[in-house]
Amino acid sequence: MKTVLITGITGYIGSRLAKALLADYEVCGLVREPLRREYIADFQDMLRLVPVDGTYESVYRAIQTIQPDLVYHLAAYYTGAHGGQETPKLIDSNITFGAYLLEAMLACGVPSLAYATTYMTHYQGADYCPVNLYAATKQAFSDLLAYYTDSGLLRAATLVISDTYGPGDHRPKVLNVVKRAVKTGEKVTFSSGNIPYDVIHIDDAVSAFRLAGERLLRGGFRNDIFQVVPDSPLSLRETVELMLRVNHLTLNAGWGERPAAEREMSELIRLYPTPPGWVPQMSLEEGLRSLCRD
Repeated sequence: MKTVLITGITGYIGSRLAKALLADYEVCGLVREPLRREYIADFQDMLRLVPVDGTYESVYRAIQTIQPDLVYHLAAYYTGAHGGQETPKLIDSNITFGAYLLEAMLACGVPSLAYATTYMTHYQGADYCPVNLYAATKQAFSDLLAYYTDSGLLRAATLVISDTYGPGDHRPKVLNVVKRAVKTGEKVTFSSGNIPYDVIHIDDAVSAFRLAGERLLRGGFRNDIFQVVPDSPLSLRETVELMLRVNHLTLNAGWGERPAAEREMSELIRLYPTPPGWVPQMSLEEGLRSLCRD
């Protein structure tokens, strides 16, 4: 049985990927204390969790101990704002930790990495224009990765994702905010809602990472980039209204009452192909039904 290592295994996407892989792989994760058990509590005993403390030495020891065949790098720190408090966290989590991971993989002979990055590096559809500092730090890691892949030291598949949703998700994502507001009756204010909303169900996101990982294990890819996107995205407003309609819900919605973000992603981003062999299986309508049944 091959061994996979997931960074960010305690997060929503990482935990769902871990659960999907358990039947076929030994699944390990790098974790920091205090350990977040929210998403892994029901199957934590089936995982091999190895603590790291933020130093290169701890990351190297963990990789050396686990000896994974493949690494899924999903760990990240996100904030839309930045300043003296947030900048060190963004750099530490999104650049420094990733640099340690790459070097430890090389030192321990681990050849393959599947990595999640963000569409927010492509403001207004540009090849590269970061929406915020978070996006810039994600690109910085991609630039580090390019050295290792272009030199033939590692192989990688990068998956560009925009937004994900699904059952059991406690992140402050817009569909979860709507779901809570439906129950409480509170008002939710939005901008116009006319921006394209490239949202993917968590099961389809997991299948994209799994397919990319399996191809890496077979020796495929060098430094290939793919997008995980729906076939026919709706606008944010159309998505929310569909969610309400198929579940027979009402929402106190203030469309147009919130100013648009200073650098709002108002363009549909289509710069890369979807992963080979990947086709989203969950229709938006059925996904939104399952979200509200949860």
